[in-house]
Amino acid sequence: MSSRESHSSLFPQLNQYEVDFVIPRTGIDIPIGIDPFLLYKSRDTTFRKLHSQLLAAFNAGVAEIRARHLTRAGELFDYPEVSSIGFGYARGSKHGSGVGVYLASLIIETLQHSPSLQERGVRHVEEMQLLSAGIGPDRVSDITANVLKAYLIEYTRRQSEIWSLKVVSAPVEHVYDHETNQWFDGYFDLPVSPIDGSAVLFVPRRIVRLLPWINYPDFLKGEFRAYLNAKRHTARQQESLGVIRYDQSDTTEAKKTVTGVTRNDISLVDRYVRAKESAAAEAQPDLSYLGKQECPEADRLKQTLRETPVGAAAAGDYQKLVLEILNFLFNPELIDGRPEVRTVEGTERRDIVFTNDSDESFWDYVRKEHGSFLLMFEAKNSGKLDTDAINQTATYLGDRLGRLGVIVTRNDVSQAMHRKAFSVWNDSGSARKVILFLTDTSLNELLDIRCRDGSTTRWMQRHYRRFRETVQ
Repeated sequence: MSSRESHSSLFPQLNQYEVDFVIPRTGIDIPIGIDPFLLYKSRDTTFRKLHSQLLAAFNAGVAEIRARHLTRAGELFDYPEVSSIGFGYARGSKHGSGVGVYLASLIIETLQHSPSLQERGVRHVEEMQLLSAGIGPDRVSDITANVLKAYLIEYTRRQSEIWSLKVVSAPVEHVYDHETNQWFDGYFDLPVSPIDGSAVLFVPRRIVRLLPWINYPDFLKGEFRAYLNAKRHTARQQESLGVIRYDQSDTTEAKKTVTGVTRNDISLVDRYVRAKESAAAEAQPDLSYLGKQECPEADRLKQTLRETPVGAAAAGDYQKLVLEILNFLFNPELIDGRPEVRTVEGTERRDIVFTNDSDESFWDYVRKEHGSFLLMFEAKNSGKLDTDAINQTATYLGDRLGRLGVIVTRNDVSQAMHRKAFSVWNDSGSARKVILFLTDTSLNELLDIRCRDGSTTRWMQRHYRRFRETVQ
């Protein structure tokens, strides 16, 4: 791996296109945040559990407000900035202002002035943007990162192992224990910043956006504007309506006017949130921070593929390269790609398994038709594919990994091996198993499509369709 990320990357040996997580930068925060809605809408049980944990932790604080235990609520709502993820909206700076105590006071004040919110609890922490003038998308990200820090630690450790990053025992403060509802500090094996030696945490690319899906500017333009129009229509002559006139710019004073209304009428928030939930398929991660380097990256990957020798000696390098290429081609539709240990004389890593969390129709079809919430790619760095490789792949396919798998191999696949894949389909009864092939030629074609900003998913759909038409 030679030509890598720009000089601002905290880990220049990694490439942002080819890993599952957002790589922090040196000296400056990336202007994005964790969006809890992407956890809520996910088909990944891990992500959905994280969203449930987030709500449970936040609503534990709401319950303390309801019981008038303000000191305890302040402890639970202590959400300082998590600088270790490298996200934020402070211009030209790596660290924004300290926000833990300030944010807790905002949350408590908001809840105290909204009895209806105390009663029903919070269904999405992003709702707080619509109820408090001082809470914006950065604070939503802070809340989420704090409560889910234990997951981010474990995820970072796993990604560090996959990408051979050095880890050391580093202190991490303010980790939430979901069983005891307490914060604790500890030491964890994590990568550290080469700048100041502080622990670094990675965040999956799948759950970040520039603005949360539920956000104040969107609410202002939609639900709140409709509310005002209805009010004006029914009470044109009432001067008291001036109380809810507001400057439509997103200023603190204008927002105070709006949140004064929403605290008293939580149904406005409810209607807006229901509409956003119904359009959940449109909520997609933001990739704008990647820049526009698709073609140089595609060219680099093609060159590395050409230079990787065929054979067992380079099997490990090839497997890692295939993981990079697949991340480049299909993330964020296929996420959390990781190698799984398979025994070849007790040592070799072979399979790559992705989570299929896509909203695109083809991947959704694969998930439903073939039970492929997980999607397996077998990397075979051999000059000629044999029957044993297909038999092995067919054996892996089933309830655990789904019934569609892909063998990634170097050279064109013989007609005999295609017929063998067809026989797997025919012999697998009603739970049909599909084995597709990707060769160097296929990968090069897909890399060219990615360079042109075309749809690699549509290519895979055509590839799958050819298999189905031929086998039948």
